[in-house]
Amino acid sequence: MIAINTYLQSVEHLQAEAEVRELKRTIQALRNGLELAQHDKENAVQAATVAATQEVGQLNVTIVALRDALENAFMERENAVQLALAGSAAEIAQLKETIAKLRDMLELAQIEQDNTVRQVRQAANVEVAQLQAAIQALREQLEHCRP
Repeated sequence: MIAINTYLQSVEHLQAEAEVRELKRTIQALRNGLELAQHDKENAVQAATVAATQEVGQLNVTIVALRDALENAFMERENAVQLALAGSAAEIAQLKETIAKLRDMLELAQIEQDNTVRQVRQAANVEVAQLQAAIQALREQLEHCRP
């Protein structure tokens, strides 16, 4: 019975050693898998970091380009406004000059018209006086002609 017990213990011991070896292989395989996963994770993080850095760089370039385009558009608009103001100022000055000339012409026309009206009145007054004198002379002649 001791031999059977010893044999059983040897078998159990061999089985335990086989199990330990199997567990060691499993642990090693898990370690290898974990290292591979860790390595893949690090590669993925590095790839994501590189991609994010490139995207940030592209976004910065886009921002600069958009800022430049906006500044150019602002300057073009500012120049257009300045040109429009300059054109308007010249047109306003020309219109003011035209208004002043027309006002002067109107004043001269009114003065000429007033002078013409005064002359016509004077001529009319002279003619009325002449006609009244003629009427008076004709009345006097008529009175002398009556018996």
